[in-house]
Amino acid sequence: MDMTLIQGAVAGLKTAGDIAKGFLELKSMADVQGKVIDLQSTILAAQSSAIAAQSEQFTMTEKIRDLEKEIGRVKAWGTEQQRYQLVSPWIGSVAYALKESMSASEPPHYLCTKCYEDGRKSILNPNSNLKGSIDMVCPICISLIPTHSRRSYAKYAEHHPINPIDR
Repeated sequence: MDMTLIQGAVAGLKTAGDIAKGFLELKSMADVQGKVIDLQSTILAAQSSAIAAQSEQFTMTEKIRDLEKEIGRVKAWGTEQQRYQLVSPWIGSVAYALKESMSASEPPHYLCTKCYEDGRKSILNPNSNLKGSIDMVCPICISLIPTHSRRSYAKYAEHHPINPIDR
């Protein structure tokens, strides 16, 4: 927070107090009116500094809240990432497969590598192509992975017999 805003508000209020004390020493009405104008000006300046400091504090509070949400999201994604392993289920293609040991009875499935790297969980869906084989498609980024197979089924990460990614 900009401390000059707070210091300005405090200094303005101190000056206003000094001006108010000076009223006791004034003899003429013209002197009183001049001091009243000075007092009002000083009070307005102090209010302005206080409002600016409050606005800056609100902005920083919002920023802190947003950063805390982002930290929570990143931590949750880090935990979710531990449930998957990069595998090569189809010739020339890779995907993230759910680890059976981390499945909690969730069926096997594959995640899109692009979305995974972007911090999103996007399950690949089978889609028949014109050649009669199955392609895996990401519903979020629309990535297409040819499987060169006529059957669509997923395996847990531990059940991939050949996994060149781990070598």
